[in-house]
Amino acid sequence: MEEQEYLDATIQLPEQASTLAPAVDSLYYDIYWISVAFFVAIVGAMVWFAWQYRRRKGVKSKPPGHHTALELFWTFSPLILLAYMFHQGFDGYMAMVIPPENAITVRARAYKWRWEFEQPNGMIEGQLRVPVGQPVRMVMASVPNGPNPEDAAVLHSFFIPSFRVKRDVVPGMYTSLWFEATREGTFDIYCTEYCGTGHSRMLSEVEVMSQEAYREYLRIGPSCPEDIEEDWEWGQSLFANNGCPACHNVDAAQGAGVGPNLANVAGTMQPIDGGGEHLADYAYIRESIQQPQAQIVSGFTSAAMPAFNLPETQLDALVSYLAHLSSEGSSLEIPQHCGDAAAQAEE
Repeated sequence: MEEQEYLDATIQLPEQASTLAPAVDSLYYDIYWISVAFFVAIVGAMVWFAWQYRRRKGVKSKPPGHHTALELFWTFSPLILLAYMFHQGFDGYMAMVIPPENAITVRARAYKWRWEFEQPNGMIEGQLRVPVGQPVRMVMASVPNGPNPEDAAVLHSFFIPSFRVKRDVVPGMYTSLWFEATREGTFDIYCTEYCGTGHSRMLSEVEVMSQEAYREYLRIGPSCPEDIEEDWEWGQSLFANNGCPACHNVDAAQGAGVGPNLANVAGTMQPIDGGGEHLADYAYIRESIQQPQAQIVSGFTSAAMPAFNLPETQLDALVSYLAHLSSEGSSLEIPQHCGDAAAQAEE
């Protein structure tokens, strides 16, 4: 096993996937091994002193002495090490807060309890997509879910472990960070500041794609991933990435959460606040995603679900997923975008 692989396996740092990661890991390992060395030296000295100067019969202890050279050594050697750590840490901090001039800007909004990302062209998704080899500046804000006091914005923290970037997202102000991904792939995004009951489910992903694929994505919007054959499977992924499980359960046995339980909803009549019922068809489900306050299900007027301005293909995939969860969902006519449908569209 290579030395770096051994260190990664031992100390359990995630993979490096940004230009900032090597410097962060290098300083981490420096501090880690300096701490290990001092721990061994100090504990070893304590054990030796305890043995060497243990109490013995017939031996009187001598009064404490004074050793100028030794005292200077144990004063200035840690000072030098601390100065080195401070210098390296300050350099790393400055490198992480000042983005390159050619960085593109993506805006992130933190709700209770989901992330929303706005691309330079105004496209909004619950999943972050960025090009490889291109600096990306994140401008972040915590925003309220609605007008009620319980919907107020709260403190969050944006963290991508594989990129080694983390920054608090604070109500009433903008914060920012930047990174440059070094390889394509999908990496986890976490909220690392306790923000309420849905904190542990405030998850998302960053997809790093080639620059050509990213330009195409900005031009035509997101398409169904190549490894997914069914639209409902894509919708299931989008449901998780947009933070929907924080408020909605999809298991009928679990009951309702902050919002209605979404099992067996599609294709059925739903009671509407203010009286009456409405069929949960394709149009109604799409409207409930884009304009959730338009026709609220009875008993959930205080939920204050925010609007999701998703691309058309993703809206259809989400409706397909909800239809898949319902025994009556097969009655819905939903445009398909994955598998054979995607191939036919290209032809």
